[in-house]
Amino acid sequence: MLKEMKAYAHLKPGQNGTKRLVEQYGDRLLCVRYRFDEARGVKLKTVEIIVDENPLRHPRYDSDDLVPVHVAYDETELRQQLRALRARWDGGASCGMCGTA
Repeated sequence: MLKEMKAYAHLKPGQNGTKRLVEQYGDRLLCVRYRFDEARGVKLKTVEIIVDENPLRHPRYDSDDLVPVHVAYDETELRQQLRALRARWDGGASCGMCGTA
């Protein structure tokens, strides 16, 4: 259902349009989305909140795992540090976080 509705605003806590929700949910509020349901002709406000929090038992990655990292072109110092660590560049891969290849 939500996939068919276009989100026309994605707001972070504290931005205009989220202040009452920040008062209600506090630090548990992650984001607020405004959507339009064309089929029903209504606007919807959805929130993403933290409902449970548990400590990690194991690290997400082992120390020798390969992990994807997005580095912007203008981050020259970081790129040099990664080259020194023998990092590999994959120009065709997408990191999945930024939506770019």
